[in-house]
Amino acid sequence: MSSLYLSCDLLQSVIDAHGGREYWESIQSLAVEFEFSGAALANRGHPGPHDVKILVDTKSQKVTIEKFGPYYGSWSTERTEVARIGSQDPLDVRENPRAAFDSHTYESKWDAHNLIYFIGYAYWNYFNFPFHLQSSDIQIREVDGSTPENGEKWRTLEVVHSDGYPTHTKVQKFDFDARYRLRRMQYSVDVMKQGPPVWHTCYNHTVSGKYLYPTLRVVNVTVPDISFFSPFVLNHIKVEPQHS
Repeated sequence: MSSLYLSCDLLQSVIDAHGGREYWESIQSLAVEFEFSGAALANRGHPGPHDVKILVDTKSQKVTIEKFGPYYGSWSTERTEVARIGSQDPLDVRENPRAAFDSHTYESKWDAHNLIYFIGYAYWNYFNFPFHLQSSDIQIREVDGSTPENGEKWRTLEVVHSDGYPTHTKVQKFDFDARYRLRRMQYSVDVMKQGPPVWHTCYNHTVSGKYLYPTLRVVNVTVPDISFFSPFVLNHIKVEPQHS
């Protein structure tokens, strides 16, 4: 790491609050279920709500999609696979799926591979949190000063990903309360092409095994002089760690 991004006591406290590194190393994957909805899905051509059932790998960047609305398949950094549930057709494969967004605009509709790529990397980051922040491909620092929020003082990590890292955007911020629970993420979404900044808020935390996670995630954006709305909502989240 560069001299700007040194070992971070805040990240260590967050990891401890989420079950600790030793416990995390015993987990091979996370079985996750929730409902996914929001106006942005309709805007991209995939209106919800969608029932979601996935298996998130904790040892490699991979998500198996057992059910996402009408689809099943898988995501990895260099490949997406997708088919319709109930179809006899084989899985359709796209290599280098990120490149398919290069010609997109903010108004572009998504095909099934675009959708699987987006939800794949997003869910992998959300559910491997915070342990993936210790990757050598990520630099971190605690932002100076706390953020007043509803009578609380939240502390903030700034995260800088390496070029090409599968995530929403290179620089993101994560806000934590006094119990080191993730309360808010701040980022933009590169594959949305010039989308507005996002405030992604986490609610109603619970624990499965020793793994701490929010059961509700609400993404909010403000479009100046137009509206404030929630393009994505993950509700009724249930996570079951799968051990070796």
